[in-house]
Amino acid sequence: MNTKTNSMNITKNLEISQIKRVGPKLVAIFALFAAGANAQNITWQVPQTISGASDVSTLGTYFGSWAPWDGNSTSYPVNGVTFQGNSDLQGLNDWVGKGGGPYFSSPNTPDSNYNSLLPYGQYAPDGTLEVIDWSGMTAGHTYLVQFWVEDSRGGSTAARWETLSGGAIGATSSAIDASAQLAYSNPLNNVTAGNPGSYIIGTFVAGASGSEEILLTPGADSGSASAQVNLFQVRDITPGPGPSTVALLLGGGLMMLLRVSRRRARELSVSDQNS
Repeated sequence: MNTKTNSMNITKNLEISQIKRVGPKLVAIFALFAAGANAQNITWQVPQTISGASDVSTLGTYFGSWAPWDGNSTSYPVNGVTFQGNSDLQGLNDWVGKGGGPYFSSPNTPDSNYNSLLPYGQYAPDGTLEVIDWSGMTAGHTYLVQFWVEDSRGGSTAARWETLSGGAIGATSSAIDASAQLAYSNPLNNVTAGNPGSYIIGTFVAGASGSEEILLTPGADSGSASAQVNLFQVRDITPGPGPSTVALLLGGGLMMLLRVSRRRARELSVSDQNS
């Protein structure tokens, strides 16, 4: 009886000790796994032609936006999203010495608010690569970015486009995870003739810094290429808590601990009986 009681006590003490010691490490490992190995790399969808209010994504929850040079942007919500001329994206960089304003004409969609926002834009007229970067995101969360560029002026410029690349601040490259070309006036490679521009959606997992950068690489059929952005938004699309998945992962880890501790207790019990 005493041997059995001692064995049970040893097992219980070992189980408690193992859970206290290793349990928090298991939680940390699962959190690290959830953050993903490719955090910050952006997976881009195919660019789409600007067509109407339904272009504007409402997935997940709003995180921040930018309507460059538009002091009245909050008066023109589109599909329930209010874009901020004075951006609410933490640490958003400024294109020092570059231009901007309501120069790019309406894309003439069925939505008047959309048409009021899109003529505004920020541009770099010297063909340089430009970046958009921001911070304040939660590490391990999944985010959606949506980017618009358009120039609906009838025949005033040569055909222009740009590609986007995402990654850690200071480490982006047009050769890594680049999007397809976004036409400033569709279709791509046609001389601008008053047609709507493009928008694109991408997704990524925020890294430990909670920051992200998008590199804009411009191109043109002739004349000067110029990086440009007309609208931009970020949304947190992290799935809600999955209790069943978390329970399975943690439960499996704890069960392994319990098996190890019970086996160790049996070994100690046998050792006591033989001594």
